[in-house]
Amino acid sequence: MSYLEVLSRGLVLFSTLYFLARVLNKKLISQMTFFDFVAGITLGSMTATLTFSVNVSLGKGVFGLILFALLVLIIDVLCLKNFHLRKVFNSEPTVLMDNGKVLENGMKKVRFTVDELLIQLRKKNVFHFSDVESAVLETDGSVSVLKKAGRQTITQQDLNIIKKTAGLPQIVMIEGNVLPYSLKSMGKDESWLKNQLKQRGISDLTDVIVAQLSATDELYIDTKKDRIDFSSDE
Repeated sequence: MSYLEVLSRGLVLFSTLYFLARVLNKKLISQMTFFDFVAGITLGSMTATLTFSVNVSLGKGVFGLILFALLVLIIDVLCLKNFHLRKVFNSEPTVLMDNGKVLENGMKKVRFTVDELLIQLRKKNVFHFSDVESAVLETDGSVSVLKKAGRQTITQQDLNIIKKTAGLPQIVMIEGNVLPYSLKSMGKDESWLKNQLKQRGISDLTDVIVAQLSATDELYIDTKKDRIDFSSDE
């Protein structure tokens, strides 16, 4: 295959891909579902392969791209009209926290770790688990956070109140593992933490999903076996 042929095939296929991308979707990357992402990657991969493939004619290559894009478009249209089909291709939002508790069944379902959840919360300017009423992993991969009622009302700035920064909280225990360095940075030790757990009736460290200590010595502890029931239709 000559350079000129590669150039001509590349230009034609790129133009076709650009046109199909415009027709298929105008969503931002952050709004794409997993199906949208896979379809886009597949179209790009097909274009790159066809550019250098001498065994497939240019006409057949363009036809293949259009056919695949047409199938994706048909599925998108059907998903708009059919709720059950939409659940198959776009999945459903998953509740990660409810009533201030981490739901390990939801976390396991989407293979989400406590560390990843904490990162997503910080992106929403939430640094304390105790401030969260619920957190939901959306179908586009983002996490929506609802703060507790008392945490989202009038601000100190609205009342012209000047207060010192409380400081960042520290994760002192995660998935049954004590983090001594974090405890030390807060002026505490492992014996203090175990005593706090004992006061709350927790004797087995492996029962703790996450424990977070604030700069004001408020200890948030979340244990396993938190559940949320969606079986009721009421």
